[in-house]
Amino acid sequence: MTSTIKRDPAGSADAKQWRREANHQREIALQLAKEYQLAEKARRAEEHNARLSSKEQRALPDSAKSAEEGEDLLTDSAESHKSLFQTGEQVWLFRERVKPGLKKKLAHRRHGPFRVKKKVEEFAYELELPDKSGYRFYPVVHVSRLKKVTDLGQRLTVPLVDELSENQRFDFDEELLPEDSWELGEDADKYEVEAILGDEMSESTSNSRAQRLFKVKWIGYDEPTW
Repeated sequence: MTSTIKRDPAGSADAKQWRREANHQREIALQLAKEYQLAEKARRAEEHNARLSSKEQRALPDSAKSAEEGEDLLTDSAESHKSLFQTGEQVWLFRERVKPGLKKKLAHRRHGPFRVKKKVEEFAYELELPDKSGYRFYPVVHVSRLKKVTDLGQRLTVPLVDELSENQRFDFDEELLPEDSWELGEDADKYEVEAILGDEMSESTSNSRAQRLFKVKWIGYDEPTW
């Protein structure tokens, strides 16, 4: 059971993940044991009744009913598992491994969606792998690593409010806006030189040559820039 828990190079495992995986495997094992016990009880009851004489069988009127109830429970349990995933349904696949260099908390652990090709065993399904998907793994997967894709249906298309007329589109008086509106003018990104306050030569480096820099005072601005 613990062999499926991945450990980091230091040898420690995430405690919550370990308990979650262990509990999940325990539930699966208990369910399998329950089904096996029901099938075994039904088989033994049938063999026992077959060895009884006709007189003894008539003396046990509830034996057949008990066997039928056991078979019904087994059938209901099997049908409940058959309804996990149907052929053609889309599922997400959980993968433990992530790309080198990525943290598990930040990496995508659910991949897909993939379509269910067929049911292989009681708790195993085979997935369809498209040729151009880029995924390379064994297509038969345990149900604990699968999650059905939830269909959210169509989105609402009903408008929240009726269409507004042109006069109803403004909820404030435009005349109250200040004269210096937030709208930028045509020359907002242009600068005009007021005066050149100085100049100097920059130092040359191995990657660039020396350049002449000017200290400029711009119209409408207090601080000069180089």
